[in-house]
Amino acid sequence: MIDGGNNGGKTVGWHGYDYYKTNICDWFERNVDEKFSDDDMEFEIDGRKGFAGPIAAYEDEFGASSMYGDSKAHGDMKIRALISANRYIEKFCPGTKELYVVTGQPIKGHVEEEKEKIQSMLCGHHKFAINGEQKEIIIHEVKVAAEGSMAFWSADLGKDALIVDVGSGTVNAAEIKDKKHINRSSDTFNFGTDTISQKSNYASLARGVATNLTQLKWNRRAVVHVCGGIAEKFDGSFKQFFPNARILIPKYKQKTKIQLLHPVYANAVGGFELAKKVYK
Repeated sequence: MIDGGNNGGKTVGWHGYDYYKTNICDWFERNVDEKFSDDDMEFEIDGRKGFAGPIAAYEDEFGASSMYGDSKAHGDMKIRALISANRYIEKFCPGTKELYVVTGQPIKGHVEEEKEKIQSMLCGHHKFAINGEQKEIIIHEVKVAAEGSMAFWSADLGKDALIVDVGSGTVNAAEIKDKKHINRSSDTFNFGTDTISQKSNYASLARGVATNLTQLKWNRRAVVHVCGGIAEKFDGSFKQFFPNARILIPKYKQKTKIQLLHPVYANAVGGFELAKKVYK
């Protein structure tokens, strides 16, 4: 499963799990080849050259120039997905070329037209370069699941659940009843940790999320499961509005072994569980 977020890419499969900073920026000639991290990458994908990882976070002349919004059907997402797939292969299963993928799309953009764009963009034979090395990946099939909603499958939450997935560009709110997504009380809010003016003002972010949830008629006494990269920092402020909120800890089930992962992996682990069902 590939969860190519604007801030971090999470990849989960049978062989393990991986995370990297997904910042990307256009390539330029550097006077000093400074190394910021072992995760620094140069890429050339579909004719576009650029930097990815921590180096891009420092060198991007436009600052945080990620494509935010309620759809991931754009070129940046394709670059992140191919980089994520390549990292996973090199780390866990060298030599693999053929993949079947599950990926995510915000709830509001989880419509056939946008899903088909993502599938068309990712399916097929891809040749590209990472750090000057030629890569080749064939993606046979792509399934697109709803972010927030698919996090339900990452843990044992019973049949019903309310989930808040706090991302860098969006917040997904999902209601699950009898293990099914309920459209009328689920939505995507077009703000996140990277789009608010004070990125560490979790109280303000929590208030914005709570205000939108009341419009969905969520019961403020209900148990709400919070996931995403800042779940642990956000949870305290959010409890002022939803006192029974709790952090969603994903269970990564790898054949005979179970690991508890950080809440940032909730969608990726949930997507992996869905992948097990659709790609048997």
